[in-house]
Amino acid sequence: MSGTEASVSFRRGWLRHLQLGLRSAGGAAIVLAIFELLQRQPIAGFGLLSVWGPWPVVVLVGLAIFGRFLSRMNDTIQAAFTAVVSSVQDQTQASSRQADASGRQADALTKLAEQGGQQAEEVRRLAIYAAQEFPSVYERFDRQDAVLEKVTDAVNRLVERG
Repeated sequence: MSGTEASVSFRRGWLRHLQLGLRSAGGAAIVLAIFELLQRQPIAGFGLLSVWGPWPVVVLVGLAIFGRFLSRMNDTIQAAFTAVVSSVQDQTQASSRQADASGRQADALTKLAEQGGQQAEEVRRLAIYAAQEFPSVYERFDRQDAVLEKVTDAVNRLVERG
């Protein structure tokens, strides 16, 4: 976690505590004000309540419910965005790993092709060498055949004489 994220979390945590305190203090202040009004001047307090009707109470309750709804919706949206960010990060990391694997595979294929090229070059050299050496090998065979013929003739003459 970077320093920026820590400071944002820290600030957001303090704002939540402040918000909770203000909600509680605001609600307590309204209840105390109504209690004081009804205790010190009950006729004026009930007169004010009868003039306004039940709508201020309904609006306050509605605002409290709507505030909780917005708070929950905010938490839900934040969780959704966190999930989206996490998913994008996972996909980015997976793509990076896949790209690395593809790069390694390409390197391996390049090395294999180079080795295949080297082997093909060696086969070509051997073929050239063999083609150059075959005439001399055939000449040796021809000389050996001539020598064997002479030896055979000599053996046959010895057998006939003897």
